[in-house]
Amino acid sequence: MSVVEIRDYALWPKHIHQNEELKNKIIALQEGDLIELEVEGVRGMWKKMDDGIDGRTTPGIKGLGTAKNHWHSIQDRRGELVSIKEV
Repeated sequence: MSVVEIRDYALWPKHIHQNEELKNKIIALQEGDLIELEVEGVRGMWKKMDDGIDGRTTPGIKGLGTAKNHWHSIQDRRGELVSIKEV
């Protein structure tokens, strides 16, 4: 089972463990691309963050709607690992 460490309000691919395929898929997304993930049993859409002003890509994704609400609600558990999968 793949897991992600709760570290920030953004979800960073480097914190995904036991699923290199998902990690690399998120890294390969272009800014604004969407991906549907299930995190700790909660399905939702995630959006690739915008590139930096200097043009460098930002590897993180941010939750939208339900995904955002859930991800933000578990920030008090930073450092814990929770399940993650693409749906």
